[in-house]
Amino acid sequence: EDKSYRTIYNLFHKTVPETKYRILKILRVQNQFLWEKYKRKKEYMSKKMSGLARLMNERHLFHGTSQDVVDGICKHNFDPRVCGKHATMFGQGSYFARKASYSHNFSKRSPKGLHFMFLAKVLTGRYTVGNHTMRRPPPVDPSSITSDLYDSCVDNYFEPQIFVIFNDDQSYPYFIIQYEEVSSTV
Repeated sequence: EDKSYRTIYNLFHKTVPETKYRILKILRVQNQFLWEKYKRKKEYMSKKMSGLARLMNERHLFHGTSQDVVDGICKHNFDPRVCGKHATMFGQGSYFARKASYSHNFSKRSPKGLHFMFLAKVLTGRYTVGNHTMRRPPPVDPSSITSDLYDSCVDNYFEPQIFVIFNDDQSYPYFIIQYEEVSSTV
């Protein structure tokens, strides 16, 4: 566990300064039901992809949230149907970011001064740039009514920082990061 903790600590503090925020706890989520659903989805998506694409299918991404929904996410997963609470710029789904600093903007401070963020496993698969009207990813081939859909939407095709998924089986809430603001000693 120590290696996992160090890895998550470093990923988080890569974009969130240690001088401003202190990690209090990193907790591993243990939900066998969600994990099995995620694994099945991963196997299904992997079968549809070629070698290199298969390697890029799964990412570790951040999702900032408020304390009142942490338990619900651990039990039921991220729910794309309740999107829009904060943003739907790239689609009406669940949002994940490569940078913890971006997800921090959606981590509402609790009355006790705590912030909560998930590090999630996310199956991003084939992606395209999304927009606010999308309730699902668009077809890979718009001219064919039998075309597969993209797996996710992003903010930027060449350098994606934000990923939006529309199917909760494509994510697993892997770790919870509980952190607080560091008091300034001025």
